[in-house]
Amino acid sequence: MRHAVVVGANEGGGVLEELRYAERDAGSVADLLVELGNFDQDLVTVLYAPTAEQLRTALAEHASVSAKYEDDMFLLYYSGHADAQGLRLGDDRYFFETLKHDFRVVDADVRIGILDSCRSGTITRLKGASVSESLFGNDGGTVEGEAWLTASAADELAQESDDLRGGFFTHYLLSGMRGAADTNDAVVDLDELYRYTLERVVANTGGTSAGTQHPHFQNKLQGSGGVSLTDMRNASAIVVLPEAVNATGHISVLRRPDLVQIAEFSKSPDHELKLALPPGSYTVRRNTTEDLYETGFDLGEGQQYTIDDWGVPKIAFASTLKGDEALRNQFIETSQSYEDHLNLKKSTAVAGGASLVIPGAGQLYNGNIYRGAAYFAATYALMAGALFDPGQNVDPNISTMFGAALWGASIADAIHGVHGREKVRPVGGGQISFGGGFGGDNWNWPHHFGLSADIMVFSGKEPNGKTSLSIGLDRVGYTPYQDGFDAHVGSRMMIGWEGNRWRPAAFMAFGIRYGDLPEGTAKITRSVFGAGGNLRYYFVPRYFTEVEARWERDGDQGGLRSGVAFGIHLGR
Repeated sequence: MRHAVVVGANEGGGVLEELRYAERDAGSVADLLVELGNFDQDLVTVLYAPTAEQLRTALAEHASVSAKYEDDMFLLYYSGHADAQGLRLGDDRYFFETLKHDFRVVDADVRIGILDSCRSGTITRLKGASVSESLFGNDGGTVEGEAWLTASAADELAQESDDLRGGFFTHYLLSGMRGAADTNDAVVDLDELYRYTLERVVANTGGTSAGTQHPHFQNKLQGSGGVSLTDMRNASAIVVLPEAVNATGHISVLRRPDLVQIAEFSKSPDHELKLALPPGSYTVRRNTTEDLYETGFDLGEGQQYTIDDWGVPKIAFASTLKGDEALRNQFIETSQSYEDHLNLKKSTAVAGGASLVIPGAGQLYNGNIYRGAAYFAATYALMAGALFDPGQNVDPNISTMFGAALWGASIADAIHGVHGREKVRPVGGGQISFGGGFGGDNWNWPHHFGLSADIMVFSGKEPNGKTSLSIGLDRVGYTPYQDGFDAHVGSRMMIGWEGNRWRPAAFMAFGIRYGDLPEGTAKITRSVFGAGGNLRYYFVPRYFTEVEARWERDGDQGGLRSGVAFGIHLGR
């Protein structure tokens, strides 16, 4: 007696992306077990998107079924999400340790577990109790124990395919069970199924973005004989590919009218292959190294159809295309020149890291020698002025701030210079900049440095430019100086005109400042209002420098201030 629990779960909970075909695969497996595997339809439990408790209950019911029979086989199939700890059933997790324990509580003579999920090979690493059961195998010998067939290794992802409309592993599992895995006797056993599935999954996932997927097989079956899963003699209809040279190649069987691929295998001329299919209309394609053949047929109930006529080739793969050699060489030269222009063989990480260590080094890596030298000289001059000016002729805060900003601009420019394809700077999105404001000598707080950020609220198109409205933060920062400190938080609204590289704008700003009076220890909080204009220049599409002039009212003082900043545009 054969019985099974078949589970499909598209939802994995949390941030896991919903699968498209896991539940569909489970339904296909259940149908095939009944069609070709001698499983009792009333004893095949199919669960779609169950909770952990529902799966546990189903396993308990099959444990009670197994206790009633002397010789039985139990199969567990799961298609869905999993992680390194267990099956992901929505927001529930069925831990691998628990699953293997519960699987063995089902006291069947032979237990087979099939998992089509990420990291499903983890379960074959777990230790468990020894097993000692018996079952008559397909050749009359006795077999006892358990086996696991998993879609992937413990550290691999299991993949779905839109072309196959299912998981790679289950697709080839079903194809093998329909007869593609059989090598001799119209019966597909576990060893044949594993060899076929491994070969096809490895071959067809090697070129995917997730990498090659390697099915695993853990066989703890003991005794003589094999364990059959499906028998072609139970099929309602059969397609036969005879022993013949004209029946060799890579064979694909597609169901019409939707042309869903339901079987795929390689056929050699030294043996006949029988494939069990449900009644319906089919297209079969045969690929050789040179040609593609295609034939179609209708398959009725109880019918056996032999493919002995493939017709003429549909596509000749071996044809040689001859063109103008000069044009071909010109194309190759243009392609290589374009690739070299984009620096596709150079790394943004190396360019940015080089300028992080030495300003301008990333530009040298990109081949921009003069730009790199300019960044190095200017950054070194500003930083050295702060460190080695004994007479304090240059304010160290100003010199350090501008040196650090220019160093950051060097890093950004080096990264952009590697694969920079943008020709026009972005307008939408937002900008972040770092800069300072400077006042006259009569001001108690002559300098202020901070971070500004703007979000584009509106951008209207005009024939020769774009007007824009943005709101954001105005020079939020903390500035220490010899006699005290100055902390500021503020906001601003800005109206600008978006040119190709230039962006003039007018703004109004309001904020709060808190700091020490330079001549004493008293702390003072005051409101700040400012209005003025700025001008940005985008030296590359996303990075800009900015100068500004504003009239500012700071507490009970007022006057003109100038400012300079460097920034990056994050947007579209």
